[in-house]
Amino acid sequence: MQKLIKILIKSFIGLMAMVASVLIIMITLDIRYPSDLSKEFIESKYLLEFSEFKEIDGVNIHFTDEGEGPALLLLHANYANLIDWYPWVNQLKNHFRVIRIDIPGHGLTESDPKNDYSMERTVFLIQELLDELGIEKLSIAGASLGGTIGLHYARHNPKKIENLILVSPGALNPRVRGRAEPVKLPKPFELIAYITPKAITKALLEGGFGDPENVTDELIERWHDLLIREGQRDAQIARVNQYVSGDIDKVLNEIKSPALIMWGKKNNVVPVALAYEMKNMMNNSSAIEMIIYETGGHQLVQELGLQTGQDALKYLMDFYGDKE
Repeated sequence: MQKLIKILIKSFIGLMAMVASVLIIMITLDIRYPSDLSKEFIESKYLLEFSEFKEIDGVNIHFTDEGEGPALLLLHANYANLIDWYPWVNQLKNHFRVIRIDIPGHGLTESDPKNDYSMERTVFLIQELLDELGIEKLSIAGASLGGTIGLHYARHNPKKIENLILVSPGALNPRVRGRAEPVKLPKPFELIAYITPKAITKALLEGGFGDPENVTDELIERWHDLLIREGQRDAQIARVNQYVSGDIDKVLNEIKSPALIMWGKKNNVVPVALAYEMKNMMNNSSAIEMIIYETGGHQLVQELGLQTGQDALKYLMDFYGDKE
C-alpha cells in the first residue's frame, strides 16, 4: 500500500510539473486557449445597426446613440457589454436619447494603449466622449462596475447629473471598500488571460443570476467571444488589478441628485443588505427610491432585463414628467 501511495504521489508531482511547464511555455510564447478572436471577426458578428466609434485620447470607443429626449447614459458591468442593455433600450429610446458605451477593454471598445484602467481614467474618457457628443445634462444608469463609475462621474460633475439609477454597484463590497490601493489578484488567477474556456464564462454568469437556469447559451457565447477578443483578456486582468472604488462612503454622501437603487434579493456577489446601507448613506440626495427583486441576483440587466427596463422607464418618466 505504501509503495502504491508513493507511486501516486510521484505521478501527481510529475503531472503538476508537466502542467507548470506547459503554462510557462504558453506565457513565454504568448499562446492563448482558446486563441484570440480578431477585431474583424468580432465586429462582423456583434456590430449593431447604431454602432459608432470615436477615438478619445487614443482609445477607439464603441457606443450607440439612439432616440430623442433627455439624455440617458447606460454603463454596463465588468465582463459585460453594451448589447446586454437591449431590453432597456428597446423601451427607453422612444422617450429618451439613450447612449450606451462599451467601457475600454469590453465589447467592441479596444484595450487602452496606456494600459490605464483606473477609475480616474475611465471617468475621464466618459467625460470626453459626452463632451464630444454635446451632452450637457444627463441621467446615468449603471450596473455593478457601471454603477460605481456613475457615482464617481456624478461626484465630479454634479451640475450635469439629473438622475442616477444604480443597479447593484459593488462599491460597498468589504473586499474593496475604503481601500486606497487595488486588491491584486493572486498570480494563479492571472492565468485566465491564457487559459479561458467557455466554462469560466458560464460559471461567472451563473454565479451572478438568482436562478442559474436563466443563463442562456447565447449570453454565454457572446460574453465569451468578447472576452477572448484580441487584447481584452489582458485588459480585464489589468482592470481588476487596478480597481479602486475610492472613498465611496464620502462619494455616496456627496451625491445630491435623485436616485433609484435596484438590487436582487438573491445577489450572492453584493448582498442585498448593502442596498439598504447605500440608501442610508445617500442622505444628501434629493430623493431616493429602491426596488428589491425577489428572484434576481447580481446580473439584473441580463436576468430581468424587461422588468428592470420597465421600472427604469416608469421612474424616469415620473421624474421628467414632474419637471415639465
